[in-house]
Amino acid sequence: MIQALEEYVAQQNSWNKIFDKTHVDIDVNNMSKLQADDLIRKLDSEMSPENLHCDGEITHSQAQDKYDYFMAVWQDLRSVYYKKQWTLPPVWELA
Repeated sequence: MIQALEEYVAQQNSWNKIFDKTHVDIDVNNMSKLQADDLIRKLDSEMSPENLHCDGEITHSQAQDKYDYFMAVWQDLRSVYYKKQWTLPPVWELA
């Protein structure tokens, strides 16, 4: 089950519709490696301490909830890579 990934992709598709007029929605069940790599780069960026803690503007509990959610997305993405036998791109915050 890749529920966290599906939710994350739906959010990304929504934002991309607003800011990227050439955006094509990502389908979790048929995404390309390029799309998956882009998701990992975005997720890795969102896991930076500054982004995770909203520059200190949220509580520790809220930051922990974000962390738990992002880690669930990461686990789902890793399972997609494993299933498709793709090589994971380099990550810094997720390592």
